[in-house]
Amino acid sequence: MKFRIQLVLSFLMLFLPCILSATIEVVGSLRQVQTGNPGDTYKGQITMQNTGDSPQEVKIYQTDLQYNYEDQTYYEDPVSHNRSNANWIVFSPKNLIINANETQYINYEVTIPKIDSLKGTYWSVLMVEGVNPIDPNQPGKLNVNTIMRYAIQIVTELGNKGTGGLQFLEPTIVQDGDKLFLAVDIINTGDHFIAPEVSMELFDEKGVSVKKIEGGKKGLYPTTSTRFRINLEGLEGNKTYQTSIIAAGKDEDVFGIQYTLYF
Repeated sequence: MKFRIQLVLSFLMLFLPCILSATIEVVGSLRQVQTGNPGDTYKGQITMQNTGDSPQEVKIYQTDLQYNYEDQTYYEDPVSHNRSNANWIVFSPKNLIINANETQYINYEVTIPKIDSLKGTYWSVLMVEGVNPIDPNQPGKLNVNTIMRYAIQIVTELGNKGTGGLQFLEPTIVQDGDKLFLAVDIINTGDHFIAPEVSMELFDEKGVSVKKIEGGKKGLYPTTSTRFRINLEGLEGNKTYQTSIIAAGKDEDVFGIQYTLYF
């Protein structure tokens, strides 16, 4: 079964858990990364706190994670793609009750299959979700509960990183309110996670650099894609520029394209 989560709440909690006030909080990073080789086993732990004044039931389950440059995020059934590590993971507990002001833990163990051809990055998600019971004192009425959900990415980096690759789609100019942006869509076509910083340098007809614009930094798992928006504010219009767009990750993960921009 495949489903797409449209709720803004769930997406925000993946990256910005602190902006929401919840009874249950996951302490520490929502992206846990360890490096190993085929045949290795390693352990990890997720810390949860109940900052409220009443007990909270929590369930823990696995999903995969995919996202794309159209701003769509998918939480699919485990092992839905060939870079899922969901079936490498054993975790406990799967359900628990955290009392008020109490801290509890989810322990997990990752066993990397002894397959020499494994390389690059593999990942999946442990979803931590609060369970809110329906109020039995409200018979015949619609009960609406807010579900607090944290998606903790469990990432396995193989010692053999494989090759890195980023593919640039054709840039397009998009408008947001009264501002114009150059939308640069990038797909990770390589074997490992890359978090490139994107920038664009513009040159006039004489080849002289006239401006450099930063486009931000985002993480990309293999096969995922994302959109970088480069703000064109302050750029002189009715001119043709030759541009160099660079996506720079770590080490040798530096990629770029040449592009002619009429603005």
